[in-house]
Amino acid sequence: MALTAEQVTAAKASAKGYLEYSIHVLCLSLGLDPAACNHPYTNPVASGTWSHDAHECLKEQLASLDALG
Repeated sequence: MALTAEQVTAAKASAKGYLEYSIHVLCLSLGLDPAACNHPYTNPVASGTWSHDAHECLKEQLASLDALG
């Protein structure tokens, strides 16, 4: 059973809302300005530091939001 166009639009809107909120909270947690975080994002910290994984998560979330358009 395929999704209708309306269901696809609603799912994308929901995903965008979740990602925007999550990116905002993660940026604030990392001490970053949410308005300054855009795709493509480069992880500014070295591997093995406490915030490396969080920055990688932010990078992936920004890429996902960009892919949704």
